Amino acid sequence: MSTVLRYAVHRIISHPAGEVTVSAQCLAADCGWVAAPSADVAAVDVACMSHTGRTGHPTFARRYEDVALVERVGE
Repeated sequence: MSTVLRYAVHRIISHPAGEVTVSAQCLAADCGWVAAPSADVAAVDVACMSHTGRTGHPTFARRYEDVALVERVGE
């Protein structure tokens, strides 16, 4: 008995009809500040910089989310 193995090459990309959403959270102890999720990455960055200017808190956790699409390469 013989076995034939076939492999297909795939790639993963952001879905063309989707959009990236970014949010941020200040990591200073007991702060609790968060930037609301937005498709405007620059607006979230500005909000973080404004928060730093007001509070001196320099560290944030940023989260990026998108819809992924897996495609077979060569088709």
